[in-house]
Amino acid sequence: MGKYQRTATAVSSMTAVNFSEMKLSSNPVETLVAFSIGAGIGMSVHDPVTGLGGILNFILPDSTRANGNNPSKTPFMFADTGIAALLKSLFERGVKAENLKVVIAGAAHIMDQSGLFNIGQKNLEALKSNLDVHDVKIHHEAVGGIKSRTISLEIGSGMSIIKTFGEGEEKV
Repeated sequence: MGKYQRTATAVSSMTAVNFSEMKLSSNPVETLVAFSIGAGIGMSVHDPVTGLGGILNFILPDSTRANGNNPSKTPFMFADTGIAALLKSLFERGVKAENLKVVIAGAAHIMDQSGLFNIGQKNLEALKSNLDVHDVKIHHEAVGGIKSRTISLEIGSGMSIIKTFGEGEEKV
């Protein structure tokens, strides 16, 4: 090849996971990101065996209290329907619960610092009870407080990065 050798390089891509969304990927150069999570919860999941990972970004705990929203049209808005749909998608692709690395961020008291409604705490309780049903364990959590967080998942490495507003980041 002479003086100018060619080298292959992979172009990385970043994909936003908005509120009430779920995204899965097995692209090793993709990073999924859920920005500015307050009382909602961003949940990253990664299976090192299949290389499949994803993020669920839900904002409410219970679809039975949807108040005008149709949970069948917005299943990722709620912990109960979103987690069930996420896990179903993963299990259908050969992922096993015991292989999953689950990292969660959010459940803060952003708008409700008095704790009167405490949606963040209700979201956390709903998440944990829904994961228990499927025997899925949480690897790491950054929850509570009064600051928003951003969670990202590097599909290739399986590393989750949690950035807490004004406090820096942690890599898990």
